[in-house]
Amino acid sequence: MEGSRRPLAKVEGRRRLRHSGITVAWRGTPNLDDWVAYIANGTRSKKPILADHSSERKVKTLLSRLQTLSRTEIEKLAKG
Repeated sequence: MEGSRRPLAKVEGRRRLRHSGITVAWRGTPNLDDWVAYIANGTRSKKPILADHSSERKVKTLLSRLQTLSRTEIEKLAKG
């Protein structure tokens, strides 16, 4: 019989990119490939997604790559 398990810890974060002025938010569960990264300062109903169903490592490397890109390049990279 399985006892009560603790829920998996969710991790969330936000980072404002200095060069482009875009705020990127991410959330996920450590050790699972359910991470998502999106542009947070879009409209409420339309948040362009940068990465979906990815690993934590892919999201973190994406964030470091986005630091040097311009606003138009980041928006082009995002999935509508």
